[in-house]
Amino acid sequence: MVVHAVVIRQSIPIVLTCLQFFVKKFKGFRTSATVTINNKHREMKLTNPEIFSPGEIDNPLEPTINPGETPHSSRFYTRLGKFTSRGMISYNVFGQVGENERPLYLIVTWKVKFNGDNSLGIGVYEYEDPPLKNKSVIEKYDIYKDLLKRNADCKAWPTYDNGAFFSVGGTIDTRRDANIIITFDHNYRNPV
Repeated sequence: MVVHAVVIRQSIPIVLTCLQFFVKKFKGFRTSATVTINNKHREMKLTNPEIFSPGEIDNPLEPTINPGETPHSSRFYTRLGKFTSRGMISYNVFGQVGENERPLYLIVTWKVKFNGDNSLGIGVYEYEDPPLKNKSVIEKYDIYKDLLKRNADCKAWPTYDNGAFFSVGGTIDTRRDANIIITFDHNYRNPV
């Protein structure tokens, strides 16, 4: 009897470790967003990414996306027990500043629901400092909500008459494991 108790006591940590591994890898009832950012611009690069996304991430973001590059995709999963994947990515647009001579940031926001009613927001904004730097989780979530609401259903930024040397567009599909493709490109109507 003592031998059985010792064996059971020693096997409990192994069983718990296996269960914890299984729970982390099980994605069956969760939503996710696979984000790919293409840089088709001839000169500008995207640098210093920041992320706000509650949950798990497969494949971290590239620290720099050079002109003409399509890096590997990053996949953002919901937390276990949650059914809406949401998140925000910010990249510094290296090569152009805004009207107030401050750095520009490409910001992508998304919400992927279990029923496929998905939202995507794309915007480029001036910030003195990176928008997510030194912010609490609550502050990041407030920025996320504001930008998603402001940019939902935006198909391209900027308009061709605002002096920018780039354009941005994106798509999101209607699945619970959504693919998001963002394209940062040259503004062909603007002379270089």
